Amino acid sequence: MRIVIAGASGLIGRALISYFLDMGYRVWALSRRPERMRKKIPETEKLTWLCWRNGDSGAWQMALKQSDAVINLMGASILGGRWTKKRKDILYRSRVDGSRFLAETIKKDHPGLPVYIQASAIGFYDNDQPQPVDESGSPGNSFLARLTRDWEEAAAVLSESKVTVYFLRLGMVLAPDSLVVRLLKPVFYIYKGGPVGNGRQIVSWIHIDDVCAICDLLLQRPFQKRVVNLTAPGAVDMDHFARAFGRAVNRPSWLRVPAWTVRVLFGEMGRETMLSGIRVSPELLREKSYRFKYADIETAFRAVVRKKKPS
Repeated sequence: MRIVIAGASGLIGRALISYFLDMGYRVWALSRRPERMRKKIPETEKLTWLCWRNGDSGAWQMALKQSDAVINLMGASILGGRWTKKRKDILYRSRVDGSRFLAETIKKDHPGLPVYIQASAIGFYDNDQPQPVDESGSPGNSFLARLTRDWEEAAAVLSESKVTVYFLRLGMVLAPDSLVVRLLKPVFYIYKGGPVGNGRQIVSWIHIDDVCAICDLLLQRPFQKRVVNLTAPGAVDMDHFARAFGRAVNRPSWLRVPAWTVRVLFGEMGRETMLSGIRVSPELLREKSYRFKYADIETAFRAVVRKKKPS
């Protein structure tokens, strides 16, 4: 299997590189700073780092023509600070403009590409829905929902080709080096950890090992449906989420972060990502009888904190 990963320097990209190399796949990793990434993840016979610039041609186009699949993970971090007008523009351009250019290039240079997988987010859904939401759930009207909708529509040009397109609506990704884990660890270790807001908001999450395994599954076994919710079946409320992390690091979860603090510090970003949530159901993966490596939050946090792989 020969795979191009766009946005390969991020959390999921780095994990997929390791996973695919272990599988013996050929990987071309696209990054805006390939020279820096070569120092972090050295090139091998099976791995090549290539420079990606939105709108620019380059060696990555030759790799594209040789590939069996493209996985598009590009996009600036949603949690990278307050959503000022400038930050929203960065979030939009890095996802929508970049994905549109990549999709148009695939249509032009490699219309016979077997599989195109694009990251998306559960932020697509309307947070006001009280019941669990599957892949048919209705879209929301928040900034994050509109951004995610446009992000997916950026690849619409591929619907005119023979390329099989999948959108991965990702929940919170848990990994040893994920931002949420890096933020929580020091706070809990000094006995100041606890839930955010009233604790009733739902956290739909997934372990990084399941993200990698599901991506490989999509490469190996075509799905008829094109939208896949990448969330574990064990979504929990924020109170449970914080207690589970506390147990994983052997610390109490007692110091609640008031909602007003989040609103003051993070504004719209805090309201949409920290103080609200929705129970997202991985219905398509259930239909395909996918067996999650980490289906409950307790096991997932223990593995993340202790850096253990599932048996």
